[in-house]
Amino acid sequence: MAENENNDKGFEQEADEKKETEEPIDYKQKIDELDSLLEKERQKSLRLLADYQNLEKQIIDRINSRGDKIILDFLTVYEDFIRTKDVYEKEGGNVDNLNGIIKNMESILGNYDVKPIETRGKKFDPKLHEVVQEIENNDHEEGTIVKEIAKGYIIRGEVMKYSKVCVSKKIIKE
Repeated sequence: MAENENNDKGFEQEADEKKETEEPIDYKQKIDELDSLLEKERQKSLRLLADYQNLEKQIIDRINSRGDKIILDFLTVYEDFIRTKDVYEKEGGNVDNLNGIIKNMESILGNYDVKPIETRGKKFDPKLHEVVQEIENNDHEEGTIVKEIAKGYIIRGEVMKYSKVCVSKKIIKE
């Protein structure tokens, strides 16, 4: 038992000697180092989050652009159906089935937020319309759309296809 007490005293002496030889821990400096490291990790985390959000936006843009291409192709078929219906109507044919198909196509376009650009009687807007011809006409104010050559469409608030139009131009009398 006396031996154990001697061993305990020996350990205590060693611990006291170590305390005397070790430099005191500067807790303020340690905290500052840890704060600095934490701030670096926060900045790294923010950069990674920003990179992720940018990648997510790019993927959504790619998907939308591919989807928009398909919708443009769909619009071509839709317009072909409308032209076909107009021809059949002029010839006196039955267009009930075509009307049903066109209604379904319009419903699909509506689901994708595709809307036609209104033109008849409107002022020319270069953000929505493309002038194909100027028609001399004193019945309308200059720059008013008098005829639509090809329908234009807007998707999600952006022009997908510009309307091709004819605009009025004042007749100059000499």
